[in-house]
Amino acid sequence: MNLTKKSSYGLIAALELAHHSETSPQSAATIAVHYSLPVSFIEKILHELRLAGIVRSKQGRAGGYYLARSPERISVRDVLEALGESLDLVGCLNSETHCELTDCCPTQSAWRHIDTRFKGLLDSLSLQSLLRSDTGFSEPQ
Repeated sequence: MNLTKKSSYGLIAALELAHHSETSPQSAATIAVHYSLPVSFIEKILHELRLAGIVRSKQGRAGGYYLARSPERISVRDVLEALGESLDLVGCLNSETHCELTDCCPTQSAWRHIDTRFKGLLDSLSLQSLLRSDTGFSEPQ
Protein backbone atom coordinates (compact mmCIF):
# COMPACT_ATOMS: atom_id res chain seq x y z
CA MET A 1 0.00 0.00 0.00
CA ASN A 2 1.26 3.42 -0.94
CA LEU A 3 -1.13 6.29 -0.39
CA THR A 4 -1.03 9.01 -3.01
CA LYS A 5 -1.35 12.79 -2.89
CA LYS A 6 -4.89 12.24 -4.12
CA SER A 7 -5.80 10.31 -0.97
CA SER A 8 -3.99 12.78 1.27
CA TYR A 9 -5.71 15.77 -0.33
CA GLY A 10 -9.00 13.88 -0.34
CA LEU A 11 -8.81 13.31 3.38
CA ILE A 12 -7.93 16.99 3.89
CA ALA A 13 -10.97 18.02 1.84
CA ALA A 14 -13.27 15.57 3.66
CA LEU A 15 -12.03 16.78 7.05
CA GLU A 16 -12.53 20.39 6.01
CA LEU A 17 -16.12 19.59 4.99
CA ALA A 18 -16.59 17.78 8.30
CA HIS A 19 -15.25 20.84 10.13
CA HIS A 20 -17.89 22.99 8.42
CA SER A 21 -20.65 20.37 8.43
CA GLU A 22 -22.94 22.46 10.59
CA THR A 23 -22.31 25.78 8.89
CA SER A 24 -22.27 26.01 5.11
CA PRO A 25 -21.09 24.26 1.95
CA GLN A 26 -17.45 24.83 1.02
CA SER A 27 -16.20 25.45 -2.49
CA ALA A 28 -13.31 23.50 -3.93
CA ALA A 29 -11.49 26.81 -4.39
CA THR A 30 -11.90 27.76 -0.72
CA ILE A 31 -10.46 24.43 0.42
CA ALA A 32 -7.65 24.54 -2.13
CA VAL A 33 -6.60 28.09 -1.30
CA HIS A 34 -6.75 27.46 2.46
CA TYR A 35 -4.24 24.59 2.14
CA SER A 36 -2.30 25.86 -0.92
CA LEU A 37 -3.46 22.94 -3.05
CA PRO A 38 -4.25 22.91 -6.80
CA VAL A 39 -7.90 23.94 -7.26
CA SER A 40 -8.46 21.67 -10.27
CA PHE A 41 -7.15 18.66 -8.33
CA ILE A 42 -9.42 19.39 -5.36
CA GLU A 43 -12.37 19.78 -7.77
CA LYS A 44 -11.59 16.37 -9.29
CA ILE A 45 -11.28 14.75 -5.86
CA LEU A 46 -14.55 16.27 -4.64
CA HIS A 47 -16.25 15.10 -7.83
CA GLU A 48 -15.07 11.53 -7.14
CA LEU A 49 -16.24 11.77 -3.53
CA ARG A 50 -19.61 13.00 -4.80
CA LEU A 51 -19.92 10.07 -7.21
CA ALA A 52 -19.16 7.71 -4.31
CA GLY A 53 -21.87 9.29 -2.15
CA ILE A 54 -19.47 10.76 0.42
CA VAL A 55 -20.24 14.37 -0.44
CA ARG A 56 -23.03 16.27 -2.11
CA SER A 57 -22.92 19.51 -4.00
CA LYS A 58 -25.14 22.54 -4.03
CA GLN A 59 -25.21 24.87 -7.00
CA GLY A 60 -25.57 28.62 -6.85
CA ARG A 61 -24.22 31.59 -5.00
CA ALA A 62 -24.07 29.92 -1.59
CA GLY A 63 -23.16 26.59 -3.15
CA GLY A 64 -20.30 24.23 -2.70
CA TYR A 65 -19.71 20.79 -1.27
CA TYR A 66 -20.94 19.28 1.96
CA LEU A 67 -20.89 15.82 3.52
CA ALA A 68 -23.66 13.45 2.46
CA ARG A 69 -23.70 11.88 5.95
CA SER A 70 -22.71 13.05 9.39
CA PRO A 71 -18.94 13.06 10.06
CA GLU A 72 -19.45 10.29 12.62
CA ARG A 73 -20.73 7.99 9.86
CA ILE A 74 -17.90 8.50 7.36
CA SER A 75 -14.72 6.54 7.97
CA VAL A 76 -11.22 7.11 6.68
CA ARG A 77 -11.60 3.84 4.80
CA ASP A 78 -14.76 5.19 3.10
CA VAL A 79 -12.82 8.20 1.81
CA LEU A 80 -9.76 6.26 0.66
CA GLU A 81 -11.78 3.59 -1.12
CA ALA A 82 -13.97 6.24 -2.77
CA LEU A 83 -10.79 7.66 -4.28
CA GLY A 84 -9.75 4.27 -5.65
CA GLU A 85 -6.92 3.61 -3.23
CA SER A 86 -5.79 0.03 -2.74
CA LEU A 87 -5.65 -0.68 0.96
CA ASP A 88 -3.95 -4.05 0.63
CA LEU A 89 -0.73 -3.99 2.64
CA VAL A 90 0.96 -6.57 0.42
CA GLY A 91 0.22 -7.58 -3.15
CA CYS A 92 -0.44 -11.23 -2.41
CA LEU A 93 -3.63 -10.33 -0.50
CA ASN A 94 -5.10 -8.91 -3.68
CA SER A 95 -6.72 -11.67 -5.74
CA GLU A 96 -5.58 -9.97 -8.95
CA THR A 97 -1.89 -10.23 -8.01
CA HIS A 98 -0.08 -13.51 -8.51
CA CYS A 99 2.75 -14.61 -6.27
CA GLU A 100 4.76 -17.78 -6.77
CA LEU A 101 4.78 -18.37 -3.00
CA THR A 102 1.00 -18.26 -2.49
CA ASP A 103 0.74 -22.02 -1.88
CA CYS A 104 3.65 -22.24 0.55
CA CYS A 105 4.18 -18.75 2.01
CA PRO A 106 4.76 -18.86 5.77
CA THR A 107 3.76 -15.18 6.19
CA GLN A 108 0.52 -15.08 4.22
CA SER A 109 -1.73 -15.72 7.23
CA ALA A 110 0.21 -13.16 9.27
CA TRP A 111 -0.22 -10.53 6.55
CA ARG A 112 -3.91 -11.39 6.25
CA HIS A 113 -4.32 -10.90 10.01
CA ILE A 114 -2.40 -7.59 9.96
CA ASP A 115 -4.40 -6.46 6.92
CA THR A 116 -7.71 -7.23 8.64
CA ARG A 117 -6.68 -5.28 11.74
CA PHE A 118 -5.42 -2.34 9.64
CA LYS A 119 -8.66 -2.10 7.65
CA GLY A 120 -10.60 -2.39 10.89
CA LEU A 121 -8.64 0.57 12.24
CA LEU A 122 -9.45 2.61 9.11
CA ASP A 123 -13.12 1.66 9.56
CA SER A 124 -13.07 2.76 13.19
CA LEU A 125 -11.62 6.20 12.46
CA SER A 126 -14.46 8.53 11.56
CA LEU A 127 -13.98 12.03 10.24
CA GLN A 128 -15.48 13.28 13.50
CA SER A 129 -12.97 11.34 15.62
CA LEU A 130 -10.11 12.81 13.59
CA LEU A 131 -11.48 16.31 14.04
CA ARG A 132 -11.63 15.81 17.79
CA SER A 133 -8.05 14.58 17.91
CA ASP A 134 -6.63 17.28 15.63
CA THR A 135 -6.26 20.94 16.46
CA GLY A 136 -5.06 21.90 12.98
CA PHE A 137 -8.45 22.95 11.60
CA SER A 138 -9.05 26.66 11.70
CA GLU A 139 -11.31 29.10 9.96
CA PRO A 140 -10.12 30.18 6.50
CA GLN A 141 -8.52 33.62 6.46
